[in-house]
Amino acid sequence: MTRALVALALVLGASAPAFAQDMPLSQILIDGEGWMKVDKAGVKPQSKSALHATVSADGGTAFVGGPDQQFLLAGPLDGKTANLARTAPYAPLRTRRSEKGIDVTGLTTDRDGRIYAATDIGVQVFDPTGRLCGVLTPAAPGRPEAMTFEGDTLTLWIGDTKYARKLRTEGVK
Repeated sequence: MTRALVALALVLGASAPAFAQDMPLSQILIDGEGWMKVDKAGVKPQSKSALHATVSADGGTAFVGGPDQQFLLAGPLDGKTANLARTAPYAPLRTRRSEKGIDVTGLTTDRDGRIYAATDIGVQVFDPTGRLCGVLTPAAPGRPEAMTFEGDTLTLWIGDTKYARKLRTEGVK
């Protein structure tokens, strides 16, 4: 009896971490919700750099993406900034056929540790281990220019137009 309980405890204990990282896109999508054009768009966030960065939910890791990338990069935070010399390839980005890299034009994270990378093929969503959960279809034709969470709504700018999509998660605060 004791062996059976120990075996059951080991199975349950080992399966919890594996299950915690299994984050299909369906966990955050809401039936019937899609990208909606926002009429009162407000001010578009501006970036002065070709590189985009975001911080993990626990605040200990920086994720970085930029032009013609094959991977999102990840590394520890040095104070409040990412040390690019200490980053390493982390999450493989999906690209168009026959292309080696893709431009990452925005990055953000949610409270559950998912990483969102805006690209011209859609918003690529990765779990905390760097595995691709899926790709949200593009909100509209064109190149995304900025992306952020506003509560439980993912917002994406294409040109001067803002699009929003409600999700079952919130951005990191």
